[in-house]
Amino acid sequence: MAEELKQLKLFSDVAAMFAPAKSLYEAGCCPCCLLRFLGERDCQIYQKSAEELQTVALTLCNQPQGDVADSPTGDTTCVNTDDIPCIACLGILQHGCSEEFLEKIQKRMEEEGYKSQLFSLSLMTPIQLIVREHAVMLFLRERFSDLYTGQSIDKVTSMKDVYKWRCGPRLKDKLNMEYHHQIESPFLIQLMFQHKETETECSFLISACPKVFPTNSRKRKRDSEQTVLNRTSVTKAISSLSESKFMSLVRCPPEKVDTMCRCQELTCYHEALFVAGRYNKYSRTLSQTPWVVDGERRGETSVSELICTRIKAMFMAQEYRFSSAGREDVDVRTLGRGRPFLVELIQPHISDVPLDKMKLLQQEINSGTTDIAIRDLQIVSREESGKLKVGETEKTKSYSALVRVEKPIQPDDLKFLEEIKDLKLAQKTPIRVIHRRPLASRDRVIHNMSGEYIDSQHFTLHLKTQAGTYIKEFVHGDFGRTQPSLSTLMHMDTDILELDVESVDVDWPKTIDE
Repeated sequence: MAEELKQLKLFSDVAAMFAPAKSLYEAGCCPCCLLRFLGERDCQIYQKSAEELQTVALTLCNQPQGDVADSPTGDTTCVNTDDIPCIACLGILQHGCSEEFLEKIQKRMEEEGYKSQLFSLSLMTPIQLIVREHAVMLFLRERFSDLYTGQSIDKVTSMKDVYKWRCGPRLKDKLNMEYHHQIESPFLIQLMFQHKETETECSFLISACPKVFPTNSRKRKRDSEQTVLNRTSVTKAISSLSESKFMSLVRCPPEKVDTMCRCQELTCYHEALFVAGRYNKYSRTLSQTPWVVDGERRGETSVSELICTRIKAMFMAQEYRFSSAGREDVDVRTLGRGRPFLVELIQPHISDVPLDKMKLLQQEINSGTTDIAIRDLQIVSREESGKLKVGETEKTKSYSALVRVEKPIQPDDLKFLEEIKDLKLAQKTPIRVIHRRPLASRDRVIHNMSGEYIDSQHFTLHLKTQAGTYIKEFVHGDFGRTQPSLSTLMHMDTDILELDVESVDVDWPKTIDE
């Protein structure tokens, strides 16, 4: 133990720690808070067991002022136990770090089925701890001015950091997840601690600091004290008080308490997870998303539901949001390599799904229906997910449309279509969607097109267009709302019977299935 004491990065003179250590323990500090206020910042020290920390504290507060190497342990009557709440952390670094409490966290994770590669810890602590820590620091400044003059609470290792150093590695083993104190994880275990016994200890600041808490705030403090007293306002109020004023209002060191601070709420939060892929749609009676007209559902299912229901179940998510690179009408098929889509999974319980399981999930979705098929199913980052909508109108799409013409035609009548390049269109909002979209005129481009003769009244129109072009309206003209149109180009009425999306030219997400 003597060797360990010499390694503590506290004061340059180890013997100087004896007096403040003894005073802190007599005042009611737990071993961790004693080390914090002595300036210890080595995370490995705090990762010792409760028994080892107790021994370190015992040795510190019982060393006579002299050589520590061979000193006896000495009297232990001043040493606190884990049953006595600490005056500085109110028991968060005692009961909150106990094996019993960590097992409760483990049990909750198992019950709710959370699985992640990495986790982070987040603590919400009572605001009265700000007052209590300041009171401890002023107590040390007054009693040990030679050591603590000029020292502020900012120099003290934060209680939250110590908690994470102590509990993170132990939870890592219990949860079988990685934990790194300095690495943010999308999966967060949030602990909210409360201490009813001391919850009014900050109330004096409302009347003591009129500049921080205006008159109108003080008048309504009975009804909404929590909206007035928060971490920011309490910290600001304390900094506005002189040391003598604060010490005249607050006992320094703080009074001992009878009850431990308890965790009132344990919640788990996982950032949204993103799953991308491409889908083909083979049905002409299937909407992309649930189709509701006047409050009545049309159709039994949709593309998004066929894809997302199983993905949501695999990741045990609370809900999902579906988006895609454009959309097709109910009666339009999507062929070729398919249309890129993105599923945002809200509060997933499982995030660590390897590629082989994603392959199985893809097969499961494809085997469950003949209306759609998906490919390239994969997890993508939030940054990658943003690429779906980038440069949306600059993308190109290819279509094939079955066209019926008013007058008989011959194959040669279609050749002129191949000569048309980068045809500029002015398209007013189509009549068929004007009930749900604002009236506007949009400029779009048809890059190239060609006609494939079928018979005297039918041909297949192949087009490559700017994304967002209304193909149906280009074919029939929409009563002149699209100019020019195929009808005006061919000088006859033309109508569209079937439409297929042949390709969506977006190099996203990456290709997995060849």
